[in-house]
Amino acid sequence: MSSLSRVAEELKRGGRFLIVGHVMPDGDCIGSMLALSLACERAGKETVLALPGPVPSIYSFLPAVDRICVGPALLQRGAGAFSAVVILDTSVPERLGNLEPVINELRASGIPAILIDHHVSAAAYADLNFIDPGAAAVGEIIFDLLKLLGWQIDKMIATCLYVTVATDTGGFRYETTTAATHRRVAEFIEAGANVREISLRVFEEKPFKNMEALRAALNTLELSPCGRVAWMSLTREVAAGLQLADEHTDGIVSYGRMIEGVEVALFFREMDDGRVKVSFRSKNFVNASRLAAQFGGGGHPRAAGAVVQGELERIKAAVIEAAVAAVREEGQ
Repeated sequence: MSSLSRVAEELKRGGRFLIVGHVMPDGDCIGSMLALSLACERAGKETVLALPGPVPSIYSFLPAVDRICVGPALLQRGAGAFSAVVILDTSVPERLGNLEPVINELRASGIPAILIDHHVSAAAYADLNFIDPGAAAVGEIIFDLLKLLGWQIDKMIATCLYVTVATDTGGFRYETTTAATHRRVAEFIEAGANVREISLRVFEEKPFKNMEALRAALNTLELSPCGRVAWMSLTREVAAGLQLADEHTDGIVSYGRMIEGVEVALFFREMDDGRVKVSFRSKNFVNASRLAAQFGGGGHPRAAGAVVQGELERIKAAVIEAAVAAVREEGQ
């Protein structure tokens, strides 16, 4: 595993960077990309930002978000001039989606890849890997990196960094939130991050489509006989009928977790390509990442995900059975 100072050396030495994130990007991914890009450009460097899919609308207020390219097409021109590819918040290369082949080509041509991540399930697949499972968000690592470089953190950068930590800690509710997290956040606020505005945009305002998706999902809510596992699902037909995008189902799984006595909450979203996206959340003792790993996924101890090939009802049965077993085996 590489040190953060080694990553800082690469950023200091290079002049032009490609900064990328994962499929279905969240606040930590998007905020970290933007914060690093803005800081690099303040230091006189050039950056290109790319995601495999669109930015969810709730993050459209973030500074410089309109600079993010969607898909690989815009990366073809001038790609050889990159000093390095910086991959953020992406635990395995498959989560790069349609950007993975492009990045593989760049690496084959001699351009190194730098991975910065914090997932416990992350694989060290890049040329330079910095993975800190103790970080509440990749944004915390980016903040430490910028401090190490001596680069100034202005209001725009602080706003992006605040979003990374606020979203990946569930509004500072998850056990990954530490005293060090709050000390970093204090610096974001001192640098100009507007807590009220960010909280309103990210947590308190949702498109009406989100409410339609939630209503449809709640109609499927079920509880295991033991009362410790709750689940909801959305079929492909329901999602198509409501014209839902991925971002409209974000956060639905948390409603199952809110039920008194529930330890594990699950949300199943049937996709158009014969796969099912499964979201896992746990409350106290079940390791959600370990549970998701049984189905080819991963993430954090309390929040994880997987994408599974197969028929919805069969996958539901298998995952629910595994969740009930995990509650029984890992329970205190």
